Amino acid sequence: MGKEQKKMFVMMGIQGSGKSTFCARFLTDAVRVNLDTLHTRNKEALLIAECLEKGCDFVVDNTNPTREDRARYIPKAKEAGYHVTGYFMQSCIQDCIQRNAQREGKARVPNGAIAMTSNKLEMPSYEEGFDELYFVKNENDNMEICEWRNEDEL
Repeated sequence: MGKEQKKMFVMMGIQGSGKSTFCARFLTDAVRVNLDTLHTRNKEALLIAECLEKGCDFVVDNTNPTREDRARYIPKAKEAGYHVTGYFMQSCIQDCIQRNAQREGKARVPNGAIAMTSNKLEMPSYEEGFDELYFVKNENDNMEICEWRNEDEL
């Protein structure tokens, strides 16, 4: 019996969309890579390099709104033999602003930052290197994981 494939998960969505809550519920066995806690891209890169070297499953829990943002992680993981799964969070700005308002201290981001990230949001695609893609509906913290459909399939 062969070794189980290593996994990298990429969260995508605006601030307050439920990415970290999703990770805490569904990806508890993966190392969490998050700029909110690491603070710098250098520390992020070091942690990812360590995960890749050790073969740890890990989740990149950042907004990752653009293809360019996601390209920072996916090719390296694919090169290291990882199975890459993306979770795109439902992004209703008003819901995200309400969730953000419940945050304390540095966890709360300016509403303008939420709007700015929303404006940059690019739908992911399998061409980026994802092996699996899912859309996560988040209503009242009830998260439903749905199969990905390309825009032309909707």
